[in-house]
Amino acid sequence: MSTNHLQVLALPLAALLAMPAQAAPIPPAVDAMINAAAANPDQLKVVADIAKQTNPDSATEIDAKVAAINAAAAKAREEKLATQGFFEGWGGQGEAGGFISSGNTENRGLAVGVNLGKETRRWKHTLRGVMDYQEDNGVTSRERYFAGYEGNWKFNGHGFAVLALSWEQDRFTGFSSRFTQSIGIGYRLVDTPRLTIAVDGGPALRQTRFTNGINENTLAARAGLNGKWIISDRMTFTQTATYYADNVNNSLLSLSQLTAKLNGRLSARFSFQLNNESNPPPGRENTDTVTRATLVYNF
Repeated sequence: MSTNHLQVLALPLAALLAMPAQAAPIPPAVDAMINAAAANPDQLKVVADIAKQTNPDSATEIDAKVAAINAAAAKAREEKLATQGFFEGWGGQGEAGGFISSGNTENRGLAVGVNLGKETRRWKHTLRGVMDYQEDNGVTSRERYFAGYEGNWKFNGHGFAVLALSWEQDRFTGFSSRFTQSIGIGYRLVDTPRLTIAVDGGPALRQTRFTNGINENTLAARAGLNGKWIISDRMTFTQTATYYADNVNNSLLSLSQLTAKLNGRLSARFSFQLNNESNPPPGRENTDTVTRATLVYNF
């Protein structure tokens, strides 16, 4: 047989060898495992990664199936958000425990808090309330109340408008009530499944009634920070900070929280809160800190 004949016969063989291998179908047992994990995105990713390692020939089919599950889940979520009423879709946390404070008061006492949230296609609503209270021999030695609302209206992938309202009372810091209203613009600097960081800013109005009888109504500038880091399936760290600056007094409220899931709906939380007033009433310290250890129930 001539060399030319051998070359002619070799061409179809080379073309056959160059063809990509066909992806193997997903084994039934693996397919069932993926379907069982479909409701939990984190669990689905773990199961899919293991399935691809143990079944490399089916990796392409596994990726396609996971992509289809995620697309269907996203579509179902959008449809649900589009049809739910105002009182539907709310979730949150309740927490109770103890605290240790320093600054204008140094003591231990009871801490109670609640957080509520709801997200629609355009809006994200957040409500938060906190109470720290203690009595020593029938005399109140620590009493602070805080209630706040923040609404974010998403106008593109990372940008949002902000409406923030808050009310607080802390006689030991020097004011019997402070009501604040603010609007502004925010931006999500980082927006991933495990890490989100957003900043915002805008003008604010503050009405303060001090314990010495003086009332102040001021125009201020507001800056805010919200961060959330999902360290693992059982551990989450959050950081919020709000800063107000006006021509009389600057205020900083910072809250750091580390939450560990115990079982089911129950979690343990350790938090550190810092309040700073640049120009407090005479006889008051600038900075108060509160360290809390609480149990959290998710609902």
